[in-house]
Amino acid sequence: MNVAILYNLIRKEIVDKNKPLDMIAELDSKETINAEKRAFEEAGHKVILIEANESAYLNLKKYRKKINVVFNVAEGTHGEARRSQIPGMLEMLKIPYVGSDALTQALCLDKAMAKRIMIQHNIPTPRFQVVEKINEKINDLKFPLILKLAHEGSQMGLDENSVVENHYLLRKKLKHLIKTYKEPVLVEEFIQGREFTIPIIGNPGITLPIIEVLFTDEKETDIWEPDESVIPLIEKWGRRIKIPSQEKVSVCPAQIPKELANKLNEIVLRTYDALNCKDFCRIDMIYRNGVPYILELNPTPGIDPSYWFPRSAYAAGMTYSELLDKIIHSAIKRYGIKRGENK
Repeated sequence: MNVAILYNLIRKEIVDKNKPLDMIAELDSKETINAEKRAFEEAGHKVILIEANESAYLNLKKYRKKINVVFNVAEGTHGEARRSQIPGMLEMLKIPYVGSDALTQALCLDKAMAKRIMIQHNIPTPRFQVVEKINEKINDLKFPLILKLAHEGSQMGLDENSVVENHYLLRKKLKHLIKTYKEPVLVEEFIQGREFTIPIIGNPGITLPIIEVLFTDEKETDIWEPDESVIPLIEKWGRRIKIPSQEKVSVCPAQIPKELANKLNEIVLRTYDALNCKDFCRIDMIYRNGVPYILELNPTPGIDPSYWFPRSAYAAGMTYSELLDKIIHSAIKRYGIKRGENK
């Protein structure tokens, strides 16, 4: 099949040294896109690379007669619903694509809207409030609280000061986030428990091996590990993104009883369906006192060969190429395209 990969690339010219470096955390490196290209070619597909920039629509229109399906890992260029930009274009041009539609992408990027839908479906999620102004009143939330950007992923805006124990620290962190990132903040009750993330493939969804996120006691380490192409930029400006006491590591498959695994898998599949996700997704949660609290959904999860989603697939016995091919065929089955059909 002819597969077009739609992506947003890290480029030196888009990096603003006057802004936090984590603002490019969701973009892909050339190494990641080339790895995806090689994987699809190993699975027998032909690949067209299209960058999801301002020329994306014209390029999609140019190649649409040659494209069987789009593998969409684009983050969009700007705006609160930026992940909906490419799905919207593809739907307008009637080009089949992998992944969730424009509505689901927008809802999942807006953490508060996703949580409201979870609540409607009786899916546990930490209590929260969206705050747009530094001095806005906080309604009946119990400390400790964690502050997250309302419309971002990849841990953007998170650091050692994100969990706050009192009103003074809350206002200080709110001021930093609102002034720096120019967007609302999700203030959420912080639940201390076991952290899990679970990849899902297919329609209906099937879970891959559960990943447990653990913490080491390193004194200082990166909260976000950038791709190699970004490292020279970081070193040039001497700006690292640090968390002072703990480093996230992971274990896959998670070493948990079968009964607990079944419980976690059941809740993430309910969440996947509630938000109408398609083809693939990764869902993060905290488990405490018998309750799995869903934190957020990642309908465009990081798919670099070293990231959590592929590592879970490896634990299930898949190669990287087999994983991407399986995701592609989830989409073409949904569209009714025959396997092996080509343009």
